[in-house]
Amino acid sequence: MTVIDASVYIALMNEDEPGFATSWQWLHTVQGNRERLAAPVIMMAEAAAAISRGKGDVVHARRVIRRLQQSRLIEFWPVSFELAERAADIAAEHRIRGCDAVYVALAEQLGKELVSLDQQQLARATAVIPTRHP
Repeated sequence: MTVIDASVYIALMNEDEPGFATSWQWLHTVQGNRERLAAPVIMMAEAAAAISRGKGDVVHARRVIRRLQQSRLIEFWPVSFELAERAADIAAEHRIRGCDAVYVALAEQLGKELVSLDQQQLARATAVIPTRHP
């Protein structure tokens, strides 16, 4: 299992995003290996906002989120008080944005790596967990 950041999912859903082709190649490898992906449930709100802002299309954003909710590939994890507390510590200590710190905290909790297209998140999270590009 690998923790997937919203940046990768957003790239997968929008061919105009940097990282679109790379993310799809990575996803095909993941699927071929029958790997599972994990993400905090906040990914739905992050993806909806990014897609709606980027495309200016609320209907498309909702369709993408329904697809995400129906995915058997990604297992969603709740943001418990303990996970949020750890994310806050990570955010403060490593200067990682709030929601980005939740992904890092989840990867740490699961003992897994984080896959992201966010350069700042990748660079700063390496002090906590293994990270990589798709």
